[in-house]
Amino acid sequence: MGQALIFSGDFSDDPEETIYASSGPRLDATPLDRTPTGLASLAAVPGLWRGDALARVELESLPTGYSALDAQLPGGGWPLGALTEILNSHTGIGELRLFFPALAALSKREDAPPIILLQPPHLPYAPAFAGAGIAPEQVLMLRTRRPEDALWACEQCLKYAPQSAVFAWPQRLSPQDLRRLQLAVENRPVLAVLMREAKAAQQSSAAALRIVLQVEGDGRQLRLRILKRRGALITRPIFVEPPSPLPFIPDIHEEPVSHALDRPVPAATAA
Repeated sequence: MGQALIFSGDFSDDPEETIYASSGPRLDATPLDRTPTGLASLAAVPGLWRGDALARVELESLPTGYSALDAQLPGGGWPLGALTEILNSHTGIGELRLFFPALAALSKREDAPPIILLQPPHLPYAPAFAGAGIAPEQVLMLRTRRPEDALWACEQCLKYAPQSAVFAWPQRLSPQDLRRLQLAVENRPVLAVLMREAKAAQQSSAAALRIVLQVEGDGRQLRLRILKRRGALITRPIFVEPPSPLPFIPDIHEEPVSHALDRPVPAATAA
């Protein structure tokens, strides 16, 4: 027979109130906050944070280009190695322009990574990228033959396109799908953004960051409501004004370029 398992500590000084288990050695249970390290040791554990603070990040975050937004995000920017969800009522309100400052910074790096657009609802406008300081040749647009293949394609991009920025417009995602994508990008230096409908806000998600996006005023300003972040709950909205790239001016050629639309229309034949 083994010895009685005895827990002692702050329960009581009365021996009759000591808790016994079936067998085992005597253990002294000391409250966590009275240990030498206490909560200080837990603060260094990734994935844990105080309820009134922001979490520590494993990978350096990518500054958003908006100081008000950076101040509310763990690491001071868009998370790398974790999913970000942008939820909006309809497309084309500036959800991609919101990321232009961050993408422009990536574009200036010596080893500029690819910017992958998976299943975008509209044809990307190359002059807008160029006007924002993003090299259009860095932008890759991917479309799958079947909508159901988009999840697999997104997962492959997250796993095998290191140092990249991946933007995907999936039609439908289950909580299990989101978990699968989160595991694919976990601890990889990839900016992973899912553009989804606003109604998806009612769905549980493994994403590290979830933001509801709305147009404000005349459309130049965006209203951001952070639904989820790795940190304390935030209720007040954040207002940002994404850059509006200047119209792209093509190079002037010495010789005029003839296009089909440049050809003169033949005069009507007299009756």
